[in-house]
Amino acid sequence: MNQSNPIHSDTLYQDASLVQFYDYDNPWSEGFTTLLHQVKKTDIVLDLGCGTGTLTAELAKKCQKVYGIDLAAEMLEIAQTKSSTVSWMKVNICTFSLDQQFDVILLSGHSFQTLQSDADRLALFQKIKQHLKPTGFFIFDSRNPIVEEWKTWTPQASIRYFKHPTYGVVKAWNDWEKQNHLLCYHTYYQTIDATQLWQASSLIDFPSQDSIVALLEEAGLTVENLFGDWELNPFTPTSEEMIFKGTHL
Repeated sequence: MNQSNPIHSDTLYQDASLVQFYDYDNPWSEGFTTLLHQVKKTDIVLDLGCGTGTLTAELAKKCQKVYGIDLAAEMLEIAQTKSSTVSWMKVNICTFSLDQQFDVILLSGHSFQTLQSDADRLALFQKIKQHLKPTGFFIFDSRNPIVEEWKTWTPQASIRYFKHPTYGVVKAWNDWEKQNHLLCYHTYYQTIDATQLWQASSLIDFPSQDSIVALLEEAGLTVENLFGDWELNPFTPTSEEMIFKGTHL
């Protein structure tokens, strides 16, 4: 689901041998349930960075019309198997232009953090501004950098297992390192007999609350609510999540 120019080659999202694990390592989440409750039957919805379309396909069952856009063709190939009613498009979330405005624009799964510069983030917000109806709203999430959640992304603390239809039980884990102002996190998948190993590295950013709000305002948008979790509790400095909900300034 990466969109930022420096990491178009991110194999975690664009290599079919790795993408095949995505839905098993990233099942339905509490955040998806919350987002489904935010939309109405009459809404026209845009899901930015839709990835394999798990949320997008469910939105399409509830809403009038849903569009899903992502830059990773391999992710979209899976997404297209989940819904024939979604308008799927391979395009960069910072440069897209559609002849349509939306009641709701979503960006979930921390896809926002794949944008690695203020210029990219501002470009995204300008696109949201362009495509949002006057009465519409946007929602997106980003991890709170103050909490430093990435320090738990160690091989020991991140080990997990899931069942894959081809490879059976797969072991997964992460590791990380800093690269200037960005974080490089590594993802590993290994068959339970340790005979096959897949790995990928991804660069993400952890922009601050203040910098995000400033860029939103520069784009002509405003934050109406800032939540700290997917139960929509108010944000505090110790919240792991920053979930921004807003509209036109």
